[in-house]
Amino acid sequence: MAVPSSTAQLPGPSRPLDGRRLYEAGAWSSALAAFERADSAEPLPGADLMLTAFSAYLLGLEDRSIALFGRAFRDFLGAHDDAAAARAAFWLAFAHDSRGDRGRAEAWGRRLAAVVQEGGLTAERALLLSGLGHRALASPDPAETHRALGLAREAILIAHGARDTDTEVFSRLSAGWALLRLGDAAAGLGEFDEAMATVTAGEVTTPIVNGVAYCSVISASLRAKDLSRAREWTAVATDWCARNRELVPFRGQCLVHRAEIKMLDGDWPGALEEAARAAERLLPTDAGLASYQLGELHRLTGRFAEAEDAYRRANAAGRRPEPGLMLLRLAQGRVDVASTSARRLAAELTRRSEREDFLPAYVEVMAAAGDPEAARAGAEELSHLAEEAQGGLPDVGGVLTARALTAQGTARCVAGEAAQAVQTLREASLAWHRLGLPYLEARTRAVLGRCYAALGDDEAAALETDAARAAFEVLGAAPDLAALPASTAGGAAAAAGGRAASSAGPLTEREAQVVRLVAAGLTNRGIANELVLSEKTVARHLANVYAKLGIASRAAATAYAYDHGLL
Repeated sequence: MAVPSSTAQLPGPSRPLDGRRLYEAGAWSSALAAFERADSAEPLPGADLMLTAFSAYLLGLEDRSIALFGRAFRDFLGAHDDAAAARAAFWLAFAHDSRGDRGRAEAWGRRLAAVVQEGGLTAERALLLSGLGHRALASPDPAETHRALGLAREAILIAHGARDTDTEVFSRLSAGWALLRLGDAAAGLGEFDEAMATVTAGEVTTPIVNGVAYCSVISASLRAKDLSRAREWTAVATDWCARNRELVPFRGQCLVHRAEIKMLDGDWPGALEEAARAAERLLPTDAGLASYQLGELHRLTGRFAEAEDAYRRANAAGRRPEPGLMLLRLAQGRVDVASTSARRLAAELTRRSEREDFLPAYVEVMAAAGDPEAARAGAEELSHLAEEAQGGLPDVGGVLTARALTAQGTARCVAGEAAQAVQTLREASLAWHRLGLPYLEARTRAVLGRCYAALGDDEAAALETDAARAAFEVLGAAPDLAALPASTAGGAAAAAGGRAASSAGPLTEREAQVVRLVAAGLTNRGIANELVLSEKTVARHLANVYAKLGIASRAAATAYAYDHGLL
């Protein structure tokens, strides 16, 4: 007989059995209603209260789920069922922690420890260790990360022996994150694989564990720069979310991961749609993830006002808006603001994962600011991080290697070492192509085209610029399109019969001088000193240049200078 999908199909007063059947069928809203109707007739026992609480949590009704877990805990204590009371305390700690109530989460963690100790429980000790390991991961202290790994491994052994698959999965996720933070990507991803083998085999008993596992493994894969693994698990998680349409806590996070993958793969309209949907569904404490992703997509497509608003929302929700906001300032032509942020963050960000994501943007900003030494230092640090990653899985080092090559080429180009930069950028372009990341490949080819132009090889410059333009047009990367030379038609002619004639176009002589010095890598202060002007006057000239040429960055002005023979 078909399981009813709504409470309207349940005739008369509900029995706990109705709620159990609906819960097992994944009809959590109907299960919640059935349990609550039965509870109004006669108070539910602890076991049914737990299922009612799980149903409420899966529907995003956190306050109701916490109240129900609390009732279950008291019912189990009254029945002297210490093992069940320990599990109720664990889920109360989990529910409070998931929405940022750390004090209450720790209080319930202490309740859990007391029940385990007083009851002399063995199997439930795994719950306690798993919770302690998760809490230790919240600390940036490497010693606490080592402690988290030890606690997780002990919990795995106990849970495995007790056939407690839910706690074993939770503990393997903690072990995986600890290993990633300690720099052992291969072992860390191995722990995630073990956890996911249990999940995909259908051995997990609580759907919440499934949701946590899917989100965690995708997040870990993205952090480890293992894109093939991230793509694979995103597809699997998307199918799981689609089969469980009532889910609230995890659907938003799944959509953020989908948005990240789609953006990397070049499907920006699809990524924007997923990120917007995620922003509506995520819990307030996690909304920064979706807002930041929206900011990135708006920035890349040239919707700067929307990007700024999204970055501000991300910051308000506790997600750092950099490096995206810093790159937005660069795209807006506010190089001084971007470089100030870059230098501050260079000292502020210390974690390896933070440095890996920040340094490519840092090199780009320092190059635009005309600071070749800082750009070179950032590129060298990124290269060192990439070399360290080579000991991990092949795909883990692939993205970092491509980033390092791009940064090296950019730094060499701004330092006037165009010949060396060309070779490095060519390797970077091929690396991005192999990884299947069209935007980053196109960005690299655009820089490569400028290096060829600096060497006087206009035909090669035209080929790379045209390839970048075609990719940017498909992607809808409006700011990058604006930064490219207006036309490469003169490039082949110049290759055949000499350099194109110098033309300032709509620019005044003074504006052309400013553009030449921008292309030479000077900052506004350097240009002011060179031309004996105030920095405000230089800024005004640059604003006029941007308005006349329809561009928005110093990189675009540099491209214009090369294209029109102003150097």
